Amino acid sequence: MKKLLAIICAVLIIFSLCACGGNAVPAACEHLEKQAATCLEPAKCKACGVTFGEALGHSFLEGKCIRANCKEQDPEWINWYTKGSVSITKAEIEGILSASFKKPKNVIVMIGDGMGPNDIILTEKNKKGCFDFGLVLNLIKNTGFATTRSYDAVVTDSAASGTALATGQKTNNGYVGMSPEGKPIKNVAEIAKEKGKRVGIVTNDDIVGATPSAFAVHNISRKNYSELAVSFAKFKPDVLMGQGYSYFDNADLSAFLVSKDAASINSVLNRDPLCEKPFIGFFSEDIIKEPNDTLAHLTEAALNRLKNDKGFFLMVESAGTDKAGHNNHIKGKVNSVVTLDRAVAVVLKFMKENPDTLLIITSDHETGGVVLPKGEFKLSSSLFTTDGHTNIDVRTFAVGYGAEYFNNKTVDNTDIAKFVIDAVKN
Repeated sequence: MKKLLAIICAVLIIFSLCACGGNAVPAACEHLEKQAATCLEPAKCKACGVTFGEALGHSFLEGKCIRANCKEQDPEWINWYTKGSVSITKAEIEGILSASFKKPKNVIVMIGDGMGPNDIILTEKNKKGCFDFGLVLNLIKNTGFATTRSYDAVVTDSAASGTALATGQKTNNGYVGMSPEGKPIKNVAEIAKEKGKRVGIVTNDDIVGATPSAFAVHNISRKNYSELAVSFAKFKPDVLMGQGYSYFDNADLSAFLVSKDAASINSVLNRDPLCEKPFIGFFSEDIIKEPNDTLAHLTEAALNRLKNDKGFFLMVESAGTDKAGHNNHIKGKVNSVVTLDRAVAVVLKFMKENPDTLLIITSDHETGGVVLPKGEFKLSSSLFTTDGHTNIDVRTFAVGYGAEYFNNKTVDNTDIAKFVIDAVKN
């Protein structure tokens, strides 16, 4: 009797699969994106209701079974771009910072564009938007300063300083990835690609802005935006995120997964869960109005996408400290420091699980000549002494293997690049 019941059950299962158009792999289900060889759990397609047995209809990411992928009806099966507030505790940060780090496979450079040392002090005192313990930045042990002048001027612009931070060589103001003689200089992202690493560039400014451009492309002028966009497309970073979609009208993005707003990042990336195609994502928002977590979430999405056996190089820029400086918007200054700090928290969380990661945080230059208030602390536009760049030394922060190199030391911005390039070369 038991054998008869088992046979009847088996027949009913086969019949139910066939009724849905299914045999070994049901023909009626057109939503499968990737099949795996081994998996013990059944998976049910949300689109047609077909249930697949062992090893059928499952998708793998980095050797782990995720779930059956119905890519149109279930677009967020991998949550690449998370939402909500970033959270981290002081104890968690201290634990991460005191951990033993390995020689870096992954290298991350974070840049607060126009962020001066007084911006950080004012933000810590103001505390609006900060974590309850203050800034993550101020818990980092290995810190120092960096000089920023360009090849042809005492006061640099973002193009020349970005080039110095990306290549280890000085150049003229306005030049992007080019020598003073107008010849291309190899940057750290190009070197990372040569080493078989993935490359990511994330900014909350226009992608074709001077700083992100210096880490990927080459042009005699930072203002040749359309040419810069075309060069970005040819370079093909594995992850490229920021503002400025309109600049890419003449760029060939056919090789990319393209997301035109942050809301569609998950659905776009889920078309390629094994990270086989480069991704370019655009968004649009006022980056100095309030402290926000957008940059942190973009950074997290990039980290999820870039992680692989050979490692990666990632540059993250928070541009609001520069824009607020030019506008003499003191609250925008502190808002933007908080925005960067929250992205730093995301990176430190990543480093907790990936101790073979090196993190360098700095600025390309100071903007606004911000001074500290005398007497009672009060945020005011009177703390600005200019609406332009200055030659004030900027802060450096380092976490990871060899980070003590920066401790209590003033280096040139080209020294930062040389350190990073050495790490990428391993």
